[in-house]
Amino acid sequence: MARTISVVKWESEQDVDNAVGDIKGEMERLGGLSKDTERAMQHSLLVADPDLANHFLRMVKENAPDAMRYFEERGGGA
Repeated sequence: MARTISVVKWESEQDVDNAVGDIKGEMERLGGLSKDTERAMQHSLLVADPDLANHFLRMVKENAPDAMRYFEERGGGA
């Protein structure tokens, strides 16, 4: 069953942590991110408050380091 990833604007660190959990799970299941997930997360990163964007990048680096390649050129380097 395919999962739908919705594009959201993160309002809290909990929103970011949930997104990172989704990324980690998809990386473990698929070995990478689907195009839909990649686009949704990049959009969320782009429109995020700078503090939440930095939190996102730190959490990805800590919890799903192989996924950093999807975000390095977009966000910078927490």
